[in-house]
Amino acid sequence: MPRLGVITDEITDDFDHALAVCAALEIREIELRSLWGKSIVDHDETTVGRIADAIDKGGFSVVAIASPFLKCAINDDPASTGNTHSAKETSRDEQWDVLDRSLTVAQRLNAPIVRTFSFWRVENPESVRDEIVEVLTEATARVNAAGKLLGLENEHACNIATGAESAWVLDRIPDRTLGLIWDPGNEAALGSEPFPDGYNAVRDRIHHVHLKDAASYMHNAAFTTIGEGVIPYEDQFRALVADGYDGVLSIETHFKIEGDGEAATRTCVAGVRRLAEQAGLALDTRA
Repeated sequence: MPRLGVITDEITDDFDHALAVCAALEIREIELRSLWGKSIVDHDETTVGRIADAIDKGGFSVVAIASPFLKCAINDDPASTGNTHSAKETSRDEQWDVLDRSLTVAQRLNAPIVRTFSFWRVENPESVRDEIVEVLTEATARVNAAGKLLGLENEHACNIATGAESAWVLDRIPDRTLGLIWDPGNEAALGSEPFPDGYNAVRDRIHHVHLKDAASYMHNAAFTTIGEGVIPYEDQFRALVADGYDGVLSIETHFKIEGDGEAATRTCVAGVRRLAEQAGLALDTRA
């Protein structure tokens, strides 16, 4: 049965408070990206141990390590072209170290999925697709050897941003260790409609789902409360039911209400639960 989750720093990067909010909302599945102003992969062993203790004490499960792997330039240009969410800016040469650290943290926190991107988006993404496949093939082998899953997020600031672009890559890497972190909001932020066509292109290779709603279909669109934007989430949820999706739906608001991420998360949780009920998508709260 699908479970509702949240990327904790969308609430606040004060991890202890974020966990308290999750408990109040009866959410036990969490995704870790930025905690106390630092990427999860940049924390030392002492802090990771503290994180593990808080997770165990609260009865939470970590569904994914939201690693910044391949959120860098594919060429020699060092400048960021997207949000790194507190992660240190790293060069292409450093990416295997990022992946190794992500896998170490995933092992420590019992997270089944480690995230990857596809390098900052270039003017002609098709020109670097073969190179992306080469890198992701190697990454998939390394993640498989570690006993984890690799989740490619379709990210509007990166070269693989839509369902169609994702399918092109997945079709060339048959090892199902690699699957998609399907994010309809990210495709919308590229100005493309993610449902039904984007979803239909990848529906059989989805490891994990991110939920955020775009205010419009346009480049760098603003985000809003789930259910109040342009993405037909009720229909998306019906499709997930029909396809037997039983993973986590992880809320990633990407907006705040009067500067308050917690308030935005609470409204999105309410919106998702309402739409899920209307769509016949039963959510396992595991309270």
